[in-house]
Amino acid sequence: MSRPEYPHTVTADLPGLSFDAARAIFQDQAKAGHLAVVDDNDRAFVLNPDHGLIGIERTATGLQAIAAAEDDRWMFIMKNAVVVQMKKTQPDLAAALRWSDADDTGAVPPTFTFVTVQSVEPLGQAFLRVVLKGDDFSAYGRESIHFRLVQPAKDGPPSWPTLAPNGSVKWPDGDNAPHKPVYTARAIDPVAGTLTVDIYLHEGGKTIAWAREVMAGDQTRARLGIMGPIGGGLLDDDAVILAADETGLPAAARILENLPAHATGQLLVETDAGQGADYPLNVPDGVRVTWLSRDAGDTLGRAMMDAMATPHKTAVWFAGERGQAAKVREFAKDAGWNPKELRVNGFWKA
Repeated sequence: MSRPEYPHTVTADLPGLSFDAARAIFQDQAKAGHLAVVDDNDRAFVLNPDHGLIGIERTATGLQAIAAAEDDRWMFIMKNAVVVQMKKTQPDLAAALRWSDADDTGAVPPTFTFVTVQSVEPLGQAFLRVVLKGDDFSAYGRESIHFRLVQPAKDGPPSWPTLAPNGSVKWPDGDNAPHKPVYTARAIDPVAGTLTVDIYLHEGGKTIAWAREVMAGDQTRARLGIMGPIGGGLLDDDAVILAADETGLPAAARILENLPAHATGQLLVETDAGQGADYPLNVPDGVRVTWLSRDAGDTLGRAMMDAMATPHKTAVWFAGERGQAAKVREFAKDAGWNPKELRVNGFWKA
């Protein structure tokens, strides 16, 4: 399997696995991720995620998994996607998988970057703005804007993710394991070499405690890592329905300010008191903002489903609690929305 846009291809043998069983594994992945199928015949089944290809193909000696990509970063993402999917039904085979390219076992993943904290400052009453300094943040452009903020443990020497023999990520465990929540790249400054992330102030959170320690001058934890990009990117649509609680506001803000100037639609925001959470938003003139009060019993999921009562050609983006996200997905399916128009994300769990 080879295509000009993805010049690098690697393979891994799948001993003992039938073609039909392997095909079913990747069919499930295609359905769950709404991925395009580019080959489906008696010799190969190949999917096209962003920036690569994954799948299976028959050879003269048996069956093999395949991954193709445009560079090392995306190749790692493709290989990891294969391992993660196979692990669901074939955990032993997934663990034993070995790719045909060079063995980088023990190295940090290509998507992991060391950064240092340049500043931590309050942003209104409900957020902290953290500016990270690094060598290259170009991966966090339009197509994928989220990442893991990998914070070293408070006590003991820092430990970082490494590549496992099967090409997936091996995360440290135990007391010295890093904390690795997902955040949004709120802004990138390629000239200054900085990435800005806005963190919602929810008390008891490990990231809040870490940020406050660094803000107070603790430089022992000011060197950390980011890993990504992961998740979706910006929207180019003319019509949108966006919904977010405080955890999704930074992502919604970046999406809003990058919409076409003539975009129309609405933004639903759930906060405690139903007002701005002191977070700056640059909203296109044609997008209406509705504030929902959690204290008054409003829920983001219910408001989103009301807004989606009639399917139409509108991009849908939701970022909130996982249970509400699941209900929105099910509603959209029953209501006849096109899955390709939906980005419904659970950012946290009640």
